[in-house]
This record gives sequence, C-alpha cells and structure tokens, in this order.
Amino acid sequence: MDKHAVRKLILLFAALFVLLACELPVLSQPAAPNPAPGSIETIVFQTAAAAQTQTAFLLPPPTHTPTLTPPPTGTPTETQTPTATIIFILPTSTKPFEPYSAGAQCELIALTPHNPILAPRTDFETVWTLKNTGDELWLDQNIDFEHSGGTDMHKNDVYDLPNSVPADGQVTITVPMTAPTNPGTYTSTWALITKKKTLCKVSVTITVK
Repeated sequence: MDKHAVRKLILLFAALFVLLACELPVLSQPAAPNPAPGSIETIVFQTAAAAQTQTAFLLPPPTHTPTLTPPPTGTPTETQTPTATIIFILPTSTKPFEPYSAGAQCELIALTPHNPILAPRTDFETVWTLKNTGDELWLDQNIDFEHSGGTDMHKNDVYDLPNSVPADGQVTITVPMTAPTNPGTYTSTWALITKKKTLCKVSVTITVK
C-alpha cells in the first residue's frame, strides 16, 4: 500500500472517530463516487455507514415540546340592576299656619297637623297651642277642653287643662284621633270652656284619600 493511500485511510478513520464521539446523527449522506469493490474507500465507506446506523439507533427518540395552554379568561360578573324603592309620603298643606284669634280671650298659636291628607283609619294626634290673651288666670281645675261639633274622630270627648295659664301665658293640648274610613274632608271642633262661658273654639280639618 503506498503512502498516499495510507494517509487517506487515516483521515477517513479520524473523521469517523470524531463523528462517533459527538453522537450526532447524519441527516443526509453526500453523494460519493462508486468506489471499486474491495478497495480501501469501499471498506471505509461501509464502516462509516454502519457506525451512523448504530449511533442513530442509540440516540433517544425526540421528545415533543409541550404546548402552553393559555389560562382561562375571567368570566364577567353579571351586574345586578338596583330595584327602585317607592316611598309613599302623605302630603300636607304647603300654606304656613298663621296664628289667629280663637275667641275673646285666647289666640291659637300653633296647630299640628295642618290640613293633612291621610289614609283611611290612620291614627294621628292633633296638637293645639293656645295663648291666654285675657286678664284672668286660666285655672286648670276650672277649665276643660271639650269636643263641641264636627266629625267624631277622637277617643275622649273631654280633656282637662294640663296646667294653669296666666295672662299672656300658653298651654299645649294634645288629642289622639283616628281618620274616618271613607274618603272625604272632615273637621273636628273643640272648645275651651269654663263653668260659666266658652273662652275660645278651635278646630282641625283633614282629608282622607
């Protein structure tokens, strides 16, 4: 064997060794000339092909790269529509109350409620504030507050004066009442009475709807 052939054989074996050390599969085999059967080139070529086959067999099969699944998006929360709350308010007269003379010796200073609109059978209280415009003392033992006419909406016909009232003094009288059953306008009249005479008269008017 000449030196040129030996050098070529060594180079081919070195290339084969490097290929086996890296353990890289050969994807494609370059076209090579058809060497003569039994020649050095034929033996080296067959040995390299066998080594490539063994290397490919020993390598683990390629693994599949997992596909990332995107996280689920948030489900929109249904917004509840607020329910309107209806509040019924019984209206009262917008005209302010003005004090007036209720008789020769008294003046009506305040009245509650003033011309209210009520539902049937509604309980309420009528409150009068009276001023003594005369010269004599209103002695609580000698004066009564009595129902004197109009619709019977009260529970008692007569109430005692809660306290004695001097001249220019005031007294507040409260009478519990109940609105009538039928719709309409109703007035109840009351009087401040002594044993001898009527000092003054006052009233309350309501509307039932």
